Amino acid sequence: MQTSAAMQTNSSMQTSASGKPAYLGLLNAISLAETHAGVYLRAWADATSDEDLACTLRLVAARETSHGQLFCRMIGELGYELRQKADPKDAERIARYANPKISDLEKIGPARRELDDDPFGEIEKKIAAGSYDPVTANMLGWYICEERDSGRKLRAAYDKVRARSNGSSKHKANGNGAHNGAHNSTVPSADAQAIMACMSEGFAKLERSIQKLAARA
Repeated sequence: MQTSAAMQTNSSMQTSASGKPAYLGLLNAISLAETHAGVYLRAWADATSDEDLACTLRLVAARETSHGQLFCRMIGELGYELRQKADPKDAERIARYANPKISDLEKIGPARRELDDDPFGEIEKKIAAGSYDPVTANMLGWYICEERDSGRKLRAAYDKVRARSNGSSKHKANGNGAHNGAHNSTVPSADAQAIMACMSEGFAKLERSIQKLAARA
């Protein structure tokens, strides 16, 4: 049974044929992905010896965990329950990020270019069109703002890790009398942009869910 809060929506809010808000799947996908991301980002923070990176990872992990909880609560306030979905790769992912023997550079992965399509663009259009109830719209707007800021913080932290690795590689090459050019061509550029690379699986999955669900919301 829906609560009275679920009834207090504007007339343009989109609903499914069953009467449920059409964007419940989007809220569910965000809650699950953010909760999982918070767990393995914290595991990585506890495993790294790089305190600057750990500080950024802990900050973003706290945000991701908070997002998961808040969107779960939002689903409840709309009169529904979060639907859990097991991810068979969760244990493997957490074990990887929690393993101090795997370098931070390996966990970050290769630098990637910015996405041509903003994964949040369609949601913002829907917010402007009044497709969500007012409280959910405000929550989504805040969430998108934090996600973009988290991405900037992570990219800056990753660039520092790559720069240190690049500098170390140059030093070793000079010490060995080797030519730097051939070696450095395989080292990711320190100023290359990484799109939430530490969430290479979890965030990419969230992006796909957002893009699919936002198109229907």
